[in-house]
Amino acid sequence: MKVHIKQEECILCGNCSSTCPEVFILEPGESSKITKEYRGKNDSEGEVGEDMLECVQSAADSCPVSIISIEKLLLE
Repeated sequence: MKVHIKQEECILCGNCSSTCPEVFILEPGESSKITKEYRGKNDSEGEVGEDMLECVQSAADSCPVSIISIEKLLLE
């Protein structure tokens, strides 16, 4: 699954990193990022397996400004 964070809209609340620290990290004074383990081309996007869906969905649900999106990848 693809995960994307609209970093420009992040309010630095830390909900995502406290809810799902395996996938999200929030460093002081910076917008939330995808951890290196799951990061894609840049720190605002990444890919996670089905085993991380519950964790990532909980983080997305806990975001007060709804800036985390999850997209299921289609197998070809």
